[in-house]
Amino acid sequence: MTIAPVWFISHGAPDLVLRDQPATQFLKTLRLGDIKGLVVISAHWFSRSEPQLNVEPKPALMYDFYGFPEPLYRIRWPATSPAWLQEAVSDQLLLAGLPATPVRRELDHGVWSPLSLMDPHSEIPLVQLSIPAGFDPGQLWQLGEALQALREQGIGILASGAITHNLRALGPDDSPVPGWASDFARWIEQAMAAGDRPALEDYRARAPGAVESHPHDDHLRPLFVALGAAGADRPQKLHDSWDYGSLYMGSYRFG
Repeated sequence: MTIAPVWFISHGAPDLVLRDQPATQFLKTLRLGDIKGLVVISAHWFSRSEPQLNVEPKPALMYDFYGFPEPLYRIRWPATSPAWLQEAVSDQLLLAGLPATPVRRELDHGVWSPLSLMDPHSEIPLVQLSIPAGFDPGQLWQLGEALQALREQGIGILASGAITHNLRALGPDDSPVPGWASDFARWIEQAMAAGDRPALEDYRARAPGAVESHPHDDHLRPLFVALGAAGADRPQKLHDSWDYGSLYMGSYRFG
């Protein structure tokens, strides 16, 4: 069996699935390929101190947003999370000394919004893993490293977040891209391509536009899990576009 890939997807605004914009069209054409299952890490699920694993076998969707068009709240997507996949992830984390607490919850839009476009019939089973709120970038990288061996079992890793995420800086789609946003996106891509782990872990001090691009870093944190799971694999950029002026919709595959 070939080694399963790792993806980082910028999922953008919740209404991504309804809008006709470049990132939506890209995700409709992106397929996950021949993998047995998928571990998903979203910017919208943080646990207090330790990883948590969603063991709900048929999780419903969480509409964790407000003020969007009514059709968005009527979307259904029949995800499945089988016990064998949950056990594989739980066992791997236990081996790494990072035991995950089992919980039952719905899937947030960081999971179902992009995946309902990529896998509309939910043919690939998934399990969602939380982000421990107290983990710094280095610890999140280590969490990703703990998941690496799952790739050898045909289980892919998908991290869903955003390369830039400053809600106060959103504007019309034809807005010019702010310099701080483009500078930050360029720096992140160059550091990932170079495999510069020390720089990436210290991005907040080293990257231009870091604070402006992420006043709160919740949407960048999944990237560090993806980088850890990727190991020595370098990113292949799958898509780049801008949404609402300053949201960079960069998406990448490793391996």
